[in-house]
Parts: sequence; structure tokens; C-alpha cells
Amino acid sequence: MTPGPGDPDCKLCGGSGVLRADPTDHLHLQRGSHPPSFRRCRCVLRRDIAANVERGMPGLMDATRIPESPLTDYLESDLWITASRAWFMAHLRHVAIRQPPIWYFKVVTDADLMTAWLASAALKGKEILDPDAARVSLSYVTLPDLVVPPELLILRLGVKRARNVASPEVLLEALGLRDHLNVPTWVWDNPQERLAEGHICWSRGVTEYLATWPHLGTRSVDTPAPKTPPPVAQGVEESIDVDGDLNLGPPGRHTLSSGSGAKTLRKNGGDE
Repeated sequence: MTPGPGDPDCKLCGGSGVLRADPTDHLHLQRGSHPPSFRRCRCVLRRDIAANVERGMPGLMDATRIPESPLTDYLESDLWITASRAWFMAHLRHVAIRQPPIWYFKVVTDADLMTAWLASAALKGKEILDPDAARVSLSYVTLPDLVVPPELLILRLGVKRARNVASPEVLLEALGLRDHLNVPTWVWDNPQERLAEGHICWSRGVTEYLATWPHLGTRSVDTPAPKTPPPVAQGVEESIDVDGDLNLGPPGRHTLSSGSGAKTLRKNGGDE
């Protein structure tokens, strides 16, 4: 017998990956004129969520488990986050495993932005003066190909090391493209290399653009204590109830350090 898509050790589906729905919950089954209804087993849901989390950021499923995160309140908002890699990955994992397996988020580095921009310039026959030019890839032919599709785009700064005078303008273009489509973007820098004067991606224009964004800064975050990460299935289990549905839970209130006039742009349509 060909193995099913589920976990062969699953006590609910036995590896088939599906569960027969309760007939009492479906009025169309009362007449007996329709075939039985089935739903996805939670073992498959856990697997699909874990795979989606890894697509958004490789290695994210191995991040530390935490009980809550301020990021939960900003899934539909622009946000600037200054935090260590350990802190951010733990909190992003907490958020990501509580979303549906079709949720499209993506972590893109400043090096990725420049690679996409350089590829576009190369196709146009422009001379490229950048030490990263040898790494130009046509995986994303244009900058919009890279930054437009995700429901939530997370721009990780501080990965690119080779200086390029166009870096701030490329960052602003990416932010502008997302803003034009009214979709949320998170900008993530780290405390040791903040997005300030001297940073590869910094300019006065970038500072002015981010001035109204909520800023979750170093005073608001703490690096979680190191611990052995759980297995993938156990890690995702915390987000799923016994019926295999996502358990989002009520959002909590968290303190943000914000710039003057900071707004949550797409959350309830008002000032935060």
C-alpha cells in the first residue's frame, strides 16, 4: 500500500493525512446524496505550516520557542525593528507558525535587494560598478519581482558589506513599491549596526521615510535565553488545537518606542 501524505505514526489518521468529518456538522450529508466529507489531519497541517515557515526564512523553525510576541499586533502594519538575530527569529517564528500554511511572508536581505537591482541594470546594458556584480543572479529579473509578491515583506539590513552608493535609493524604491500597493513591510536592523548615518543603506531620505513608522527598538526587546529547540512537529503543535484549526488567541498589548507621530498604517486605520 502506498503511504499517505500524513505522519505514519499519527494516532488520528494513521498516515492517511485526512480525517472523515463529523456527519452531524454537515447538513448536505443528511440526505445521503453526497460522498463523505474529509478534512486535513493536524499532522499534515503541522507539516505544511513548518514547510511554509522555512520557505519564508530558512532555519526559522529551529528558533527558540517563546510564549508571546509584540510582533503579533503588527502583521498588517509597517514596522521598524532593531533587534538581535536570536530575538527576531524567536519572535518571527512565534508569529509565523500561527498563520495558515498559505501565508506568504518572505525575509529579504539588503544584499538581495541590490542583486535584483543589479540584474535589472545588467539587462538594460548599464555599466555596473559594484563589488557584488559577480554575484548578480537572474532569479529575480527586476526589483518588483522580489519585493512585491509577499503578503508581508521583511527587509533584513546589514547583510550586504560591499558599499554601493545606490543602496539607500534601492531600499527606498522597495519601500515605495510596497507602500503603493498598501501592503505591510518590516525593516529589520540590529543593535550593533543600526540604520543610522554610516550604514550602507542610510540616507536622510530613508530616515525621513521611516520617521512615522512604529519602531520596536533595543529598549523594548530582550534576547531570549538559549534553549534546545524542539522537534518540528512539537514546535508547530503549540499553534494548533485538537481539531486541527489555527489557534490565534487574543493579541496582547506591548510597548513600542516610536518616532514622532508614529502610526500603525494598516491596523484599524488609526494612530497607535
